Amino acid sequence: MSGAKEVTKEVLDRLDWAALGDIYFHEDGDNELRERRKAIVACGMALSELLLPQLRHGGASLWVGAGLAELPVLLAESMRGDRRVVAVNLRQQECDLLNAALAAAAPDCKLRYLAGDARAVAPGVTFDHLACISLFTDPETWPLLSDVAYGRIAPVQIDVEQFVAEREQARELAASLFARFSRPGLVTTTAEEVSWFLELAESVGASIEASEELVEAAIVGDPVGFLTVT
Repeated sequence: MSGAKEVTKEVLDRLDWAALGDIYFHEDGDNELRERRKAIVACGMALSELLLPQLRHGGASLWVGAGLAELPVLLAESMRGDRRVVAVNLRQQECDLLNAALAAAAPDCKLRYLAGDARAVAPGVTFDHLACISLFTDPETWPLLSDVAYGRIAPVQIDVEQFVAEREQARELAASLFARFSRPGLVTTTAEEVSWFLELAESVGASIEASEELVEAAIVGDPVGFLTVT
């Protein structure tokens, strides 16, 4: 794990923090993001220590909506060398910035971020690990679902038609991802997103056991844990 930590620090040193900060924050993004650097490394290493022992040899992981916060754990898993790691993000600019830092600091590392729809990447591959961290609560993609999940809106203020539309879009995405998921398998996600996977598991007669250990995400602050699906 120490090797992954050192590589992470080298990659972070090569990042264009100003450009990346503009993606994550509306104002003073450079400083806002730099202040979270230690937390990004610490949280990523803590998550890696919990996650890696649970992953089987020769399997594959699909990280959906992966960004800067997931970099340490993605590197740690990639450096194991016995698993396929696919990290996908809709934002092309963010992927380009992260990939430029990876290419400069760790040219031999296979990890690269893919820009695009997670449903279309790595066709034909089945994944025994699915990671969706703060994906279904993303305020840019699903503003109303995010407001409801975090209790930022009163019931009387909910636009029912918008809510139903966002919910069905999220359901379709979750179902498409779950269709590429093999059992027994592991889901890494936040407490706010567990319900999406509980619904899917119930629909196919699968059982879910939630881990008791949680790690607070470095940027969003959501508690991240694991669901074992059988």
